[in-house]
Amino acid sequence: MNLNESILKIDGLDSLSLIKSGAYKDTYHCMYKGKNTILGHYRIQQNYFNLNPQREANILSKINDLKLAPEALFFDEKASIIITSKIEGEHFSQLNERKRLISRIAKGLLSLHSNDFIGVTHTFRDSLIAYRENLTSKQEENIFIQTIELYDSLRNIYDGYCLCHNDLHPENVLFNDRIQFIDWEYASLNLPYFDLAYAIEHFQMNKSEIVYFISEYSESIQDIDLDTINKYRKLSKYVTLIWLLILDKYYTMSSSETELMASLKMKLNV
Repeated sequence: MNLNESILKIDGLDSLSLIKSGAYKDTYHCMYKGKNTILGHYRIQQNYFNLNPQREANILSKINDLKLAPEALFFDEKASIIITSKIEGEHFSQLNERKRLISRIAKGLLSLHSNDFIGVTHTFRDSLIAYRENLTSKQEENIFIQTIELYDSLRNIYDGYCLCHNDLHPENVLFNDRIQFIDWEYASLNLPYFDLAYAIEHFQMNKSEIVYFISEYSESIQDIDLDTINKYRKLSKYVTLIWLLILDKYYTMSSSETELMASLKMKLNV
């Protein structure tokens, strides 16, 4: 069944307009039962990133009470379609008071990480293992080995899973009266350090901002091992590089993505 046929079967859907045709998902703005909504159509036959829209829908439903993410309103497993509420807000780069925004990100992550995850079984390590089949060259295999060995060594240091977003960069955070995270397709069980380190990297926090960010997340700065955070920052670089290596195999990368991949290879010396 193609997308058009699937859409015709959705009761209450109207005014569909394409926002973005992505590497593995097309995103549309639409009206659903009178509400402003977002429709995501996954191309599962091109599922190089081990995505599962059913898993995403389940996670969104589970955290709905946190008011930290879009609400899942409709899901069609066969057609790989998910409809969520549309989040209105501004991005990090559109706002001032950087310190206050960093605090809000920390508090949002703390809320997510403190939520129970009963019923969620997929781990970030499961995703890493699935990425391996797309890494076929000797260089790529070596990058994967370094990544999984680093992940396992860090997991032994802090063996406490929680629900993590796993892709918290500036485009996936919106600020309004609340802070809200979007694009949950990579969410899974993971160690909280990964979300913290990933945000530190992608929001390009300086040293004083990192200390403040961690202190806002934790009641005491001593509760967080900054040396471990730095190791997770290295892990986040490896993971981003793996995503880009897979993206480069199957899709056309933007110039900024190509530059980022070259920069990460240099920083990681691979």
